[in-house]
Amino acid sequence: MSDKSDSAVVIDLAKARRERIHDIHDAKLDAMRSAFAKALPLANAKAASKKGKKRKKKPR
Repeated sequence: MSDKSDSAVVIDLAKARRERIHDIHDAKLDAMRSAFAKALPLANAKAASKKGKKRKKKPR
């Protein structure tokens, strides 16, 4: 016979629960981000970097 002792695999249930809850929250956050991106799209970076000429103030 074998002298190996079969040790049981220990599962940290609290850690597994935290990971599942984290994954659920990440999924909700991604859904919320995509909903906001559809409702309020961000301006293009091209338009934001475009600068016009500045007017000089007339001296009084």
